Amino acid sequence: MIQKPFSLLKNLLLPAIILTLLGGVFAQEIGPAQEQDFLDGKNAVEAARKSRAEKYAPEPLTQAEELLVAANEARSQKDPVKFSQTSRLARAYAELAKAASELKAEEEKLALVQEELQKARAELERLKKASP
Repeated sequence: MIQKPFSLLKNLLLPAIILTLLGGVFAQEIGPAQEQDFLDGKNAVEAARKSRAEKYAPEPLTQAEELLVAANEARSQKDPVKFSQTSRLARAYAELAKAASELKAEEEKLALVQEELQKARAELERLKKASP
């Protein structure tokens, strides 16, 4: 009975550890699809900046920028999986920042319009009271 766990350790776990350690030696190349993921992430960050995400949604924008840095690190380590994953996450966070920024900008516009409406209503009431 005791030999079975050791056999499992020897036959499955040890080869898995060796393959993991050798994974860096047989690293895959980063392909065009992964590079496109990275470019999409960069473009999404730029779009978020154009929508003034620094003002309205700084947290997701910062996260997206940090993920792009992590993607570059994964590129230098020739880790295509991490490169692609962090690039895609960067894009997602940048798109979130852009959407939040656009929403908050629209909320500000709405608040200004509502304020103007209140002023117009007050002026209308004032004029009604002033007329005979």
